[in-house]
Amino acid sequence: MGGSEQEMLRAARNQTLYREVNERIEGLNEAFADTLDLDGAWVCECADENCAEPMEMTLDEYERVRAHPNRFAVLHGHVYPEVEDVVEERERYIIVSKLGPGASFAVTHDPRQTRR
Repeated sequence: MGGSEQEMLRAARNQTLYREVNERIEGLNEAFADTLDLDGAWVCECADENCAEPMEMTLDEYERVRAHPNRFAVLHGHVYPEVEDVVEERERYIIVSKLGPGASFAVTHDPRQTRR
C-alpha cells in the first residue's frame, strides 16, 4: 500500500459521496430504461473531488458493482493505485476496490448496507 492512512480515507470519502449520488441517479436511469433503449448515465466514482465526468453503464453493470460495498466504477485514467486496486477493466469503465482504512470506510458507509 503506497498511500497514507489519511490519503486512503480522503479518497474513500470522495468515492462514497459519488456512490451516493449514483444511488439517487439509479431511479432516473431505471425510469428511462423502461421507456428508452439506452444505457444509464452515471457519475465517475473516482477519488478526485473535482471530477463529475459522466460514465455509461447499464443497470445490470451498475448492480454488479454495487453488489460489493468496497467497489467503485471509475473512468479510464481515473485510478489512484496508492489508495485502490483495479478489480476489473471494462471497455467504458474500470472497477476498483479501496485499500486499508479506505476499504473499511467504504463498507461502513455503503448506503445499501445502512438501509437494511
